[in-house]
Amino acid sequence: MSEGERTLVDQSESSSFEDLASAAAHEIEEAKIAEAAASAAEKEKHTEHKTVEKTEKTAEEWQDVLGSGALMKKILKTGDEEEGLRPQRGNICRISYEIKLRDEPNVTVEKRNQVKIYLGDNEILQGMDLALTLMHKGEICELQIAPRFAYGDTGLKAGESLGLVGEADSPKYEGPTIDSETWLLIQLELHDWDEEPDHETLSIAERMEIGTRRRCRGNWWYGRGEATLAVQLYRRALDVLDESEGGITDPTPSGALAPTSDALHALLDERIRVYNNMAAAQLKAGALDAALQAVSRVLQCQPDNAKALYRKSRILSAMGRGAEALAVARGAAAAAPEDAGVLKELKRCEQRANRDRSVERRLARRMLGTAPAPPTPDKKPSRSNMLVWGSLLLSLLVGVASVLVYRYKMQAQ
Repeated sequence: MSEGERTLVDQSESSSFEDLASAAAHEIEEAKIAEAAASAAEKEKHTEHKTVEKTEKTAEEWQDVLGSGALMKKILKTGDEEEGLRPQRGNICRISYEIKLRDEPNVTVEKRNQVKIYLGDNEILQGMDLALTLMHKGEICELQIAPRFAYGDTGLKAGESLGLVGEADSPKYEGPTIDSETWLLIQLELHDWDEEPDHETLSIAERMEIGTRRRCRGNWWYGRGEATLAVQLYRRALDVLDESEGGITDPTPSGALAPTSDALHALLDERIRVYNNMAAAQLKAGALDAALQAVSRVLQCQPDNAKALYRKSRILSAMGRGAEALAVARGAAAAAPEDAGVLKELKRCEQRANRDRSVERRLARRMLGTAPAPPTPDKKPSRSNMLVWGSLLLSLLVGVASVLVYRYKMQAQ
């Protein structure tokens, strides 16, 4: 029984001497007050319950995407979940994002609106790439990303390139140093996405645009020491730059094939740049056979490409093929006689070749038995021998002196 109901009963039982009409009216009024009080208490209790639920839900809003705490996701705005569709690797996503430092949220690292990215190509930070595969169209989320899925051990310093997608000359970072312990706080929005078109349907200009952006992003990863990620971007660039069956053409709106020799030449140059860069990344990653194959593709088209010859020499040296490396280094020096890097490689190969020849000659002499005997070191007299000879010499001198003294005395007599 509530406090209001208890008050109402007490008043009814103690009012037998009062006017019944007045008592009834009073009871009705008290009942209304008690009902209102009960309603208010219930509402307050419901509000407190909702607050507790909201607090508990807030604590559970962060989703541990990888189960390791390295990538946390919180939905700020739900997307279109009716069909349950999410973007897949290779889809072209249109996104907006803002990257901040988690512990210094007033510092903005990078902000982009309505930018197009190829999902799975690491055109954005790895943590963002992973999170997009879990988002629906129109969804906005907040991410906490550990350094390993952000800027890694290399970090990011003021004045270094941000490596923005689609920009060969990317703007520079101007904030405080991001080190290997710096977490990021990112707001990410997925506007929509489309499937990647068949490369056969792309014009030369479109192929060029896609290939160049992937090469530039690959260069950014390579510069950060991420050779494997760089190779991935270079391979994706070659997907659209390599010739397809029947050759690369540039269809006109009417469907006719117009001559595009200049455009094809530019596309070939871009493809050669990608193969050259990929060879360097594969060499750094230790994939020597793949690196040699990539650089050979360059030299098939441009036999005097100094950069390709230089990298081939380094690859052959790493494979232990010193004589071949020297021959290729000489070719690189002939193609670029003033390139300091090429000349340094040539000198290194020559020094290695000289050492190898010297070792071979020594081995040959030993096998034929013609190796000169090692020189015998001069033996120095030991201390004991020196004392003996010194004593003998001293005794001899004393004897000679005694004889001379004796003769002198005899003559004096």
